[in-house]
Amino acid sequence: MKNELNNNGRSFTISNPDGVHDPAPLAYSHLGIVPAGQKLVFIAGQGGGDAKEFRLQCINAIEGVETIMKAAGGALKDIVKFTIYVVEHTEDKHNIIIEELHKRFKHLYTPTCSLVPVPRLAYQLSKIEIEAIAAMPA
Repeated sequence: MKNELNNNGRSFTISNPDGVHDPAPLAYSHLGIVPAGQKLVFIAGQGGGDAKEFRLQCINAIEGVETIMKAAGGALKDIVKFTIYVVEHTEDKHNIIIEELHKRFKHLYTPTCSLVPVPRLAYQLSKIEIEAIAAMPA
């Protein structure tokens, strides 16, 4: 596998296998492997609230995930996978998401991730929602 990323105390491995493009500039990784015996944490979608600016909504959603990870005894470094839902997805919004994820993960690693454009979210004013799966020592 190419680009197996520094473990940094995580209880799982993030990597990017040979034969697929390097997703690092886009703030995600292709493969997360969680060994047996780890505690899995599932975080419901955290919305951006009613902030008018998309960047603020993105920050709010990431901070919501971070707050829940702390309540579970973990941190953002324990995230294995994000699923990000975006209303009226554009390249500008994609770039904001990439920038905000790079800020949080400081280029040490980025979780696996799927970005899903959607027509709307449950909370009508929210333009982004982020759900996550994390792994921590049991």
